[in-house]
Amino acid sequence: MNKIKHTSLLIICCFFIACSSTSQEHKVEKTIDTSGINWNIDDSIVYSYFQEKPVSDYANHWIYYMVGDGEHQFETPPFDRISEIKECYEQVIRILENFTFRNEALVNEVFVDDLALLESVNIIFTVGMPSMYDAFVCQYEGVYYITLDVVNFANYIQNGHDVSELLSNFVTHEVVHILMKTKYPYEEMTYKDYLDYVAFHEGFAHLLSYKEDIADYELDDSYGEKFNTSQNNLVKALNETDPAMQRQYLYEANTGRYWDKFAAISSMLFLLNHQDSLKEIYYHGWRGYTDLIVKYEWNTETYFHKNCYEKLI
Repeated sequence: MNKIKHTSLLIICCFFIACSSTSQEHKVEKTIDTSGINWNIDDSIVYSYFQEKPVSDYANHWIYYMVGDGEHQFETPPFDRISEIKECYEQVIRILENFTFRNEALVNEVFVDDLALLESVNIIFTVGMPSMYDAFVCQYEGVYYITLDVVNFANYIQNGHDVSELLSNFVTHEVVHILMKTKYPYEEMTYKDYLDYVAFHEGFAHLLSYKEDIADYELDDSYGEKFNTSQNNLVKALNETDPAMQRQYLYEANTGRYWDKFAAISSMLFLLNHQDSLKEIYYHGWRGYTDLIVKYEWNTETYFHKNCYEKLI
């Protein structure tokens, strides 16, 4: 049963107490029952914005320190578009009330054990996130949160995008991350381990949110070219020994234009061609995962078949 519960998060650490206390004033208890997931919504930031409160009331909220290298990320939102952005927010809420995963059957198959433990999903709505952080997952005080920036969503609508399609993509992507991070949490890693971890997580998240009904999606030669390009860049990254270049590769592995994110894309396309082994790959885990991608030779003719996964491991 899908429940949308609006509440201000009572999570304040000493460092942020001065800047986050105002954002705790908005308290709306609201539960909507439909089918799907239990969403716990924190809309305190956007309501401060809608009410035209001073930016200083929310600009230093802890969420703006959760991206990049932990440096403060905030851009003043447009106060001449409040009505438009509020309408976008309300549209997003309506979509969440009836939300279903993209590729729901595959999500349920791969994450059957993890979904049983997922009682609810926490969502924070923001304004002022840079465009590259339109949606992301972060962990704060042991709790995972999906962040959705309504200004960025409104910009997408302004540019002709379907907000329902966008939300289906973003939320499926981020919930998959939460499910995977619960089973495979982040830990101290070597450079190679981190490439394995990023490719593993981002491959599943990108694949399951890419298109609806990917099992029926027809591949063409361009996908083989995209795989080969991203695979080659992954090999270069794995062979890199210079610390400065390693840092650059770690950044480019999952940042930038969609098809340029070599770790995410090579993994997504590897998994796309191994759909009947997704659960097996998932339970095999992330350690050594990029070795599978590097060994794999793209072949669209084996699509829908149990490819050479056993041989690869």
